[in-house]
Amino acid sequence: MKKLCMILPLALILCFIVGCQDKGAMAELEQFKVKAEVEEQNKEIIRRWIEEVNKENFEQLFNELWAEDCIQYMNSNPEPIDNEQYNQMIEHFYSNFPATTHEIHNIIAKEDKVIAMFTARTTHDVDSYGVPATGKELAWRAIVIFQISDGKIQTRWEVADILSMYKQLGMELKPKESEK
Repeated sequence: MKKLCMILPLALILCFIVGCQDKGAMAELEQFKVKAEVEEQNKEIIRRWIEEVNKENFEQLFNELWAEDCIQYMNSNPEPIDNEQYNQMIEHFYSNFPATTHEIHNIIAKEDKVIAMFTARTTHDVDSYGVPATGKELAWRAIVIFQISDGKIQTRWEVADILSMYKQLGMELKPKESEK
């Protein structure tokens, strides 16, 4: 009976403690859960972006995944390009390197930003940039940061190792000759 008398008050105290948890901490936990869900949804948008690019389904890409006023920053060019310019660039690239695929190695989300690190691969089976088709397998890495807004890609920053692709094609990077 003495044990029951000791256990009952402890049980009541435990129930009181559990019942009076810090409501601020619970609200913070809920905010964390919502943020984590949004970040996971944003990563899924980028996985789908890669999937559509791999299928060369650019109409789907631009209609469903890009904001109409999406802007892109490519490699070291400080000037952004809009959707129309990006679409032209993609068409030109894929006419030179059809069937390019992308493999995601890592994808990280933080708030409205998603970072994807991937490798692009293609076979050089058409004449490209003045280089006759070699049949070589080409691969290069890229890191892209996406900003997502309302479920669509709003801004995109890409740094790709295009120089390694040119090197694999046998091209050489040479400095400009100085004018005399």
